[in-house]
Amino acid sequence: MTKSKKLTKPKKDFSFGDHAPKFDSHIRASIPGYEDVLLPMCVGLSHRFVQPGTRVVDVGCSTGHLLAKIRNVNSASRVGVEYVGIDCESNFAEQWKKRRSRNIGFQACDARTYEGFKNVSLALSLFTVQFIRSADKLHLLSRIYAGLVDGGALIIAEKTAAETGRLQDALASYYYDVKRKRGFTPEQILDKNRSLQGQMTPWTDAELEATLIQLGFREVAPIWRSLMFVGILALK
Repeated sequence: MTKSKKLTKPKKDFSFGDHAPKFDSHIRASIPGYEDVLLPMCVGLSHRFVQPGTRVVDVGCSTGHLLAKIRNVNSASRVGVEYVGIDCESNFAEQWKKRRSRNIGFQACDARTYEGFKNVSLALSLFTVQFIRSADKLHLLSRIYAGLVDGGALIIAEKTAAETGRLQDALASYYYDVKRKRGFTPEQILDKNRSLQGQMTPWTDAELEATLIQLGFREVAPIWRSLMFVGILALK
């Protein structure tokens, strides 16, 4: 009599919503320079671009942590501004409750169909477009561009692909070493890497910058880098 084979349970795709209660600490540990360099830079630059009587939209806002900081530093001097965070993960709703106030709100929705890209002086997209299928990336970014007022800005950060396999292997290997030193087990790193396969559609740095220029942004410049992660400021 042959033994029956144990069925392997299908692995679930990685979801940031599953980490909602501790998401801020999760991403802080996952991306070197995120908390101490990238976020302060976004907040500092915001004061230059937020215009009175406009909107600030954070695409893929997660817990709303960054949007709340930007709102706090601009509210006194930039009157009539509406701060809006959107994310496809409704599990962040509990965190949003703590940050909602008179001029800041959040919405669970798909950025690809969001209708609020209007009268925007500052748009933010941190590690969001990389999870959108290739066929929809350009359309989303073009809608964000169209919704920006003159002088408006987009701050976008992405995990990008290296130009060669050799560079990719070197950067990825060192990145995994960094994550292990930050408390992630080899199993956690491998499981996340496997679960993200097919979900991430990263561009190279050159592809990302070329796309932004193609859309019409008059000035595009990298403002932050950490291994394979890059932040770009694009001005309309």
